[in-house]
Amino acid sequence: MDNTLREKETAIFETLPIPRAVAALAVPTIISQIIAMIYNLADTWYIGQTGNTDMLAAVTIAWPLFMLTTAMANLFGIGGGSSISRALGQKDYNKAKQASSFSFWTAIAVTLLFSAVVVCTRKHLLVLLGADEATFAFSYDYLFWVVVIGGVPTVLNMLLAHLVRAVGESKQASIGMSLGGILNIILDPVFMFEWGLGLYVKGAAMATCLSNTIASCYLLRFIIKGKHSSVLSLSPKYFTLRRDVSTVVLSTGIPSALQTFLVVVSNAVLNNLMSAYTTAAVAAVGIIKKADIFPVHVVQGLSNGVLPLMAYNYASSNRRRMNRVIRFSLIVSSIFTVICLICYELFAPFIVSIFINDEVTIRYGASFMRLHSMAMPFLSVIFLLIAFFQATAQSKQAIIISLLRKGIIDIPLMIVMDRLFPMLGIMIVQPVMDFSCTVIALVMFLSFTKRLRQQEIRGT
Repeated sequence: MDNTLREKETAIFETLPIPRAVAALAVPTIISQIIAMIYNLADTWYIGQTGNTDMLAAVTIAWPLFMLTTAMANLFGIGGGSSISRALGQKDYNKAKQASSFSFWTAIAVTLLFSAVVVCTRKHLLVLLGADEATFAFSYDYLFWVVVIGGVPTVLNMLLAHLVRAVGESKQASIGMSLGGILNIILDPVFMFEWGLGLYVKGAAMATCLSNTIASCYLLRFIIKGKHSSVLSLSPKYFTLRRDVSTVVLSTGIPSALQTFLVVVSNAVLNNLMSAYTTAAVAAVGIIKKADIFPVHVVQGLSNGVLPLMAYNYASSNRRRMNRVIRFSLIVSSIFTVICLICYELFAPFIVSIFINDEVTIRYGASFMRLHSMAMPFLSVIFLLIAFFQATAQSKQAIIISLLRKGIIDIPLMIVMDRLFPMLGIMIVQPVMDFSCTVIALVMFLSFTKRLRQQEIRGT
């Protein structure tokens, strides 16, 4: 089989009008992200129907560790996917195979190691995240099935979707991720409630594990048996630790992994600070974070969807097309996040009440949501520019943006604001950080594009 892309994928990268090219890659990605969001929300919604705040708080407590599987998937998936797209733009199909094989096998090894660490340190980890006698058992039940047993299939589902998307097959990547989400929504009540298996929190986690396993198998089959085996390979014979493959994959993926990791650390500190107040406050934070998933997933879906398009055109030196992709994507995502901000501010109590019928939790949640949602418009700039710097192999800039947004400044700031304005002060921090990060990201972007223009002038 010839080492070439099919005409359809080549057209998406090179000739299709920008709105259609962005739609072809981003819309399926956004759909899969929304379905993934729905099944993440499903766990919280189904558990919320029990009216048991301990169960709901337990899932909130365990969630940061589950999110670390997303960090690992992004490290190797976005890093590998960006490397593959750049290799295709340079017509280096052998390097595309090496990048995909390295990403696949290294991700499995790292995930297995992470699962082992979680098992060995579970007591200390969960207490650190805010678990107490009422929530510890529920938290570990959830953690065992989604991270210890389900870690590898969860990581592979997201990782393989990134690799498939890198060759222009966004629709197949979407089907794979959506399959896991749809199955989870169906299986959750069967595993959780008394009319089914009656396993509650453990049942929700088992449903997630099984769903991700089936979805991973679908994507594995597509890569192994599909039409892109000439440019994608999971074969160990293409595995290499050469620096031009391994280092590029890791350095490109680190910003996304770091961003997710720092979100986990930041949320863990947030949960820990809130646990000093009431369980209802912790449950309210969990609901806010779940509701926040919708705009975050859509903007991330758009950014991840256009990343291969930016990477391909950057590598093939088609700067004009790359810039038009950035401009169009930024306009679309900005309009969307402003609409979300308005809806979340107006309908905060109603949105919280969807998850739980508890007056105290709803009151906390509405106040938290109105403060936290002020950060939404800035997400469109931050996520797109992080994706741009990953697409252009500018890992330093992407890492700086990720570090500034979460972890380095916001954690000490949350502690200070909690003392100045107890409870509500914690929720003010994110809008402040995202605004500051947006300004810095734009300055870095303009500086980099100016250097590109100067290089082009000198080259001519």
